[in-house]
Amino acid sequence: MRPAPLMQCIFTDESRAFSLRIKNHLRKTITTSKRRGAWFSLDRTERSILYLATRLELKFSSLDLFRALASILKKLEQHGETLYALLQRGIKLAWAFSEFAVASGNKSARSWRNDRSYAVYLGRVFSNGTGGRFPR
Repeated sequence: MRPAPLMQCIFTDESRAFSLRIKNHLRKTITTSKRRGAWFSLDRTERSILYLATRLELKFSSLDLFRALASILKKLEQHGETLYALLQRGIKLAWAFSEFAVASGNKSARSWRNDRSYAVYLGRVFSNGTGGRFPR
């Protein structure tokens, strides 16, 4: 009985190194997405595909596998905006808006610089063009 065509994998040193680089990238992506909470936005099959791609001895030559992995990684990237990144971006904007408002005569606008919720709001609104909502 002949083995299935997908099971016949002949690994060269170059393809083994390429597969290892992909697996290391996937492992890092899984770790950071778990820290950010984006990992749990994936459904069970998507998590399983990523997990198996890191565990099994695969030759990454299947176009369908690459498409599936790219789709999952794109979804993780979209859900990967951290609160820290939003706060950092929002603080810069809050300072800029505050400086403009103070220069225009609004003295109470100095308090905008220390308002955390205002900074997070600005970071969300001006980060991805979705009007403060995360993409689904």
